[in-house]
Amino acid sequence: MARVNILIAGVGGQGIITAGKIIAEAGNYSNTKVLIAETHGLAQRGGGVNIHVRIGDVNSPLIPLGKADYLVGLEATEVLRNLNYASRKHTTIIINNYVVRPVLPKVRLLSLQEVLDKLKGCKVYVIDANQIAINAGNIKAANAAILGFLYSLGAFEGLINEESFIKALKYESNIKAFKIAQVIKINGIDINGI
Repeated sequence: MARVNILIAGVGGQGIITAGKIIAEAGNYSNTKVLIAETHGLAQRGGGVNIHVRIGDVNSPLIPLGKADYLVGLEATEVLRNLNYASRKHTTIIINNYVVRPVLPKVRLLSLQEVLDKLKGCKVYVIDANQIAINAGNIKAANAAILGFLYSLGAFEGLINEESFIKALKYESNIKAFKIAQVIKINGIDINGI
């Protein structure tokens, strides 16, 4: 059986942990082993949150450093904070077009372009998951949009099918965001800068 390692990062309130639970539930519907491990500090205060998602032939929930197949950031600067889990050659990075002011005083806010400049040499996709969620009818569906885009990249191929994701997403706005994000990739629209 194949194996996929996905690290999803963001800030408190973005549905990072919920995204991991959706993948785990979809895996359950597809009879696929999914292990998750969440880490969060001051998440309720806008602090960083990440979740390790390991699918398939895995025995530990934590992704080894440099072994993430996908690094997903619902907040752009959180990708930089978790870059040690990525390999510049093998990891696909998906970034939501969204930057949050750091909670610590005197910490400079990086622009999306500055984040992208630090990722030169990496395979990076930028999507506006927040706008997709708004178009789907619920801003909180940004995590579902990210999962839909991830699905369209083939991240779950042979492991978790679309029907299982639809069951796990439950709410109409989540399902709609998931499907809109898939269409963006399927239609070959240039998603960089959306």
